Order: sequence, then C-alpha cells, then structure tokens
Amino acid sequence: MDVYPADLAAADRETAQRLVRERVQTLYLGDGIMLARVLGRHKMFLHTSDRGFGCHIAMDGFWEIWVTQFFARMLKPGMVAVDVGANYGYYTLLFGDAVTSSGRVLAVEPNPHAASLLRETLLLNGFSGHTSVVEAALGPPGLAESRLFMPNGEPKNALLVDHDILSGGEIVTVAVTTLDALTADFPHVDLVKIDAEGGEIGILAGMRELIKRHRPNLVLEFNAARYPDARDFLNDLLIAYGQVFVVGFDGIAEPVEPEVILSSRLGEDWILFFPRNKASALPG
Repeated sequence: MDVYPADLAAADRETAQRLVRERVQTLYLGDGIMLARVLGRHKMFLHTSDRGFGCHIAMDGFWEIWVTQFFARMLKPGMVAVDVGANYGYYTLLFGDAVTSSGRVLAVEPNPHAASLLRETLLLNGFSGHTSVVEAALGPPGLAESRLFMPNGEPKNALLVDHDILSGGEIVTVAVTTLDALTADFPHVDLVKIDAEGGEIGILAGMRELIKRHRPNLVLEFNAARYPDARDFLNDLLIAYGQVFVVGFDGIAEPVEPEVILSSRLGEDWILFFPRNKASALPG
C-alpha cells in the first residue's frame, strides 16, 4: 500500500518515518546511477557518489521528515509551488503529488548533473505534465551567468562563487535568471521553497514582483553565518511579510522572535516560514 501526502500530513513524526522506511527499495542501474523508492511510493534517480544526500534517501526513503510533513500539511490540489534548489527532486516529487495534475510545480536547479536526473525522475513518475525544470541559478536582475561550485559527494551543498576553489569539487558556469521572470505569466503562486546555500539574498532581489503580486507562502533555509548582514536580510523579509515562524521537529511552524534567529544556534540552519497570512501559519 502506497504512502500519500495526506498520510504523511496526518501521521506523527515516528509513524511517518516508519511508513516510508517500510517501503524503501533501491536498485543499482550501473554507471554510478541508482534508483530508489522514496516518500513511500515515488521512484528517484540518484548518483551513487552522493554521500551527503543520496545515501540517506536510498536507505531511509525520506529527508528531513519534519519539513516533509510541514509541506504535506500545507500543499493542496490546484496549488502552484516553486522548488528553488530542487537538487534531485525530493521535494519536487512531494509537491507534484500534493498539488496533483490540477496544480503546477516549477523546479529550479543549476547543477547540470542533478537537473538531468531530476528531469528523468519526473518523467518516470508521470509528473512531466504539471511539473517543469529550469536548469539555472536564481539571482538579482541583470546577472546573466555565474559560477557554481559543486562539492564532491555533496551536490546538495553547491553554491555560487566568485573565486577559484582549487580542490574538493567542480566549478561550472551556469545561467542565471530571476524568479520574477520565470513566474511572470503565472496566475498565482502559493508556495516558494528556497534552499540555496547562501544565495538567498540575490534570489530575494529577483523575486520582489512575485512577492508583491502573489505574496506566496515562503519557506527558507536561513543560516546567519552565510550572510554579510544577516539582520538586514531578515529585516527585508519581515518588511515584506511582517512575521516569521520556525518549522520545528514536529512539522509545525511556531512564531519566533527575529533576535532569537540572529543570536542563537549560530552557524546552524533554520527552516523559516513566512506565511501569506496568519491563518496559514499552522497548517492542519
């Protein structure tokens, strides 16, 4: 019996983990590619060289189950969701399943190796009709290209760089666009998830019209140590949204004071939620 987003949304954390783990399967296809059953029902292509994400997802079938449950509780059929920093498409699959064919998912991933497998994964799962992949980085207006550093064994930690890194990974030139440009013809955008390893400032600069037009629910990985001025960046988001919540290990978003985010757990990632309205802060 398959596991659906509604099952993940209704379960507690331990039950959700068990439901998914019971259904894990992996198959080595050759040439460094494996196929894994994830989220209790979907098939995902992965590189076997990926030690930071691929090995975990292949063994457990889930990633950050509390965040997974948060999204499962928030997304509904017919919604439009954007997955920025989609990697191999774990959240893209969840989004595509939850919004159904009546909705729409846009996945943005600059890593060419990950983006290639992501397209194959969506095709294999029958999601190509309502999901699309943009192979590019996001940034501020006026920037056409940049360089992406992809650490060996940790492609999920790829980041844009302006200097040479001599070892430990690969640097490729990637196209850069804005979220405003990509969603200019969207009638509505309900959710934007951003995981960009410090590139969030540039991404926000390129999505101001999107926020103004649609005010989507925004889920953002925030690490104060990554930003030149973390306080200024957080204030920018608060001006746009007025409030901030943090996603806890129970998959529920609770209000948090900005000063707590800026002064505690320094160097660690926070999963922040900026809701379009207070009613959406605690999805049920």
